Amino acid sequence: MKPYVLALPLILSYAGLKQKKSLERKEFTLPETGRKTYLFYPKDKDPNSFPGVYIQHGMSAMGIDDPRIIDLAENIASTGHSVILPELPEVKGLRIEAETITHIQNLMMEIHASKRLFDGENLGYLSASFSAGMGLIAASRSNTRNKIKTSMLIGGYCNFFEAVPFVFSHYEMDPYAVYVILFNMLHRFEPDLAEELEMVYYEAALDNGLKRIGNDAKTSSRLEKTSKRAKEFFHQVHADRTFRLDLAKQVLDTVPEKLPETLSPFYQLETLAGPVALLHGKTDPVISATESEKLALLLQGKGIPFVHRTSTALTHGDSLPLHSQIFGVPALLQTFGSFLHWLDR
Repeated sequence: MKPYVLALPLILSYAGLKQKKSLERKEFTLPETGRKTYLFYPKDKDPNSFPGVYIQHGMSAMGIDDPRIIDLAENIASTGHSVILPELPEVKGLRIEAETITHIQNLMMEIHASKRLFDGENLGYLSASFSAGMGLIAASRSNTRNKIKTSMLIGGYCNFFEAVPFVFSHYEMDPYAVYVILFNMLHRFEPDLAEELEMVYYEAALDNGLKRIGNDAKTSSRLEKTSKRAKEFFHQVHADRTFRLDLAKQVLDTVPEKLPETLSPFYQLETLAGPVALLHGKTDPVISATESEKLALLLQGKGIPFVHRTSTALTHGDSLPLHSQIFGVPALLQTFGSFLHWLDR
């Protein structure tokens, strides 16, 4: 079956034009890694009769309870797959840590070794944004490369050195990633300000990600308790683009040595055993679509099969109404279809 035909039921159910199949949903704790996990698979079936898809959630305070990740998991399970959705506390806590790569790697090995979560042979990895790039690194390592049959990255990145400046330069379009980076990194070059502003930026990220507005928003009340200098810094980040670009440079100049390289597929990608589907929103305001272009060139140079498409039907991992972005649908069909085709064959 051609990839775009294989993905058609998935895209139609995503668009609400086709009813999802009845699904089983189970919650449990993975015994070795201790991760809270959801499992989705077609109702009245055994999960070990289906190919598996390990979905790693992104930096959302809702973790695996984020409706967007649940919707994705349900739609993929509805196509006849067992979907494993584990939670990483540091990612849920909006922490950028090199250890996350190892945590994803350990999850890949534990899930693959399980005899009850999927058919035991066919396991794919799917993720978005920074978790996508870190997962690709994990999937390429020597003890996992033969366990992950194929990977799909949505709005992924190739080089942390170049992804960070883009985030700061597109603050006006979506400030979420700037809030997350300053929550993680401000203490490295402004330690006194970080004592006051670290939790302000954490709340700002939550207000943005959880769409908390009005009386539900927490940023203003947190900021009100800080010093005059802290307030001025916060407002300058918001108002001064040149200041923000300088901050991006300070972030890269002061992060732990080798961290940007450690987090970058450009420097860390070993040899993948399986092909990769790359999907990026054409106007992604958080991670530039050129990052997926660079990933495609990297994979090409290493002789790793891939498909790469940009689409107007999504932004940064969030789908837009398909009726308004119909010309972006072929890219969704090609990438999701290729991923499922490679997984199922």
